[in-house]
Amino acid sequence: MPIYFYPSSHHLPLNIESIGNHWNQDAVGRPQGYPYYHWLQSNHGQGKIQIGDQSILLAKGAGILLFPFTPHHYAPVYHQWQTSFATFYGSLASDLLQPYGQEGYLMIENKRHLSAVDWIDTLIAEDQQSGTDPLRSSSRCYHFLLTLLQEKQGILTEQHPLYQQILAPVIKEIETNYDQNLTISQLAGMVYVSPQYLSRLFNRFLGQSTSQYLLNYRINRAKEYLVAQKHVPIQQVAFAAGFQDASHFTALFKKRVGITPMKFRQLYH
Repeated sequence: MPIYFYPSSHHLPLNIESIGNHWNQDAVGRPQGYPYYHWLQSNHGQGKIQIGDQSILLAKGAGILLFPFTPHHYAPVYHQWQTSFATFYGSLASDLLQPYGQEGYLMIENKRHLSAVDWIDTLIAEDQQSGTDPLRSSSRCYHFLLTLLQEKQGILTEQHPLYQQILAPVIKEIETNYDQNLTISQLAGMVYVSPQYLSRLFNRFLGQSTSQYLLNYRINRAKEYLVAQKHVPIQQVAFAAGFQDASHFTALFKKRVGITPMKFRQLYH
């Protein structure tokens, strides 16, 4: 459960201060709040967050953005609570989030569009491989913020005609048959569009290409198999999640998550 701190780089309009994933979350109390924006997302289990007289349950998959100097307290509920998080600051963050600062937080119930954990996992893996890059981390944080605000504003609505007509059937196919040998051409053919156009729509509505969405979905299913079925061999987990080759699955998993499937399983057992 790593946590990384970034050197100050105030010359950038958006800067990450710290980032972490697979964190076994203990109780935290901050009567004066935290000096930076703080994104906290629930990976497993659930936590309760107290902000003033409001008590918020952060269930699996939900996330909350706490604004600077907002007094708060959070703690696990019943069992172990695992989170991913990022703290950041900068003039661009203040400008983008200023309209939402009255309550001191932004709550997002569903992370389908956000892929916040994937973003954090990917950035940590990149930093481990090639060292920290403030510009890269700033860019990834900016993309996440835009997606979060689009989600909050309802721009990424599932009621949009293009989403309903083209993306919804493809997403259903992915979520139903992710363990099959799906190709982007097959998915595009289902809805009578080109693979390039389909990916443009995925990027527009979900912030990622068709292939990225399919890979992220398979990786997330693999995580669930690794935790829920601790005695199933890694090769079998790979096949169950839709990967045709176990070694390729292990390489992709490590690149995306930052650790091997076996190490990920050991975090929970």
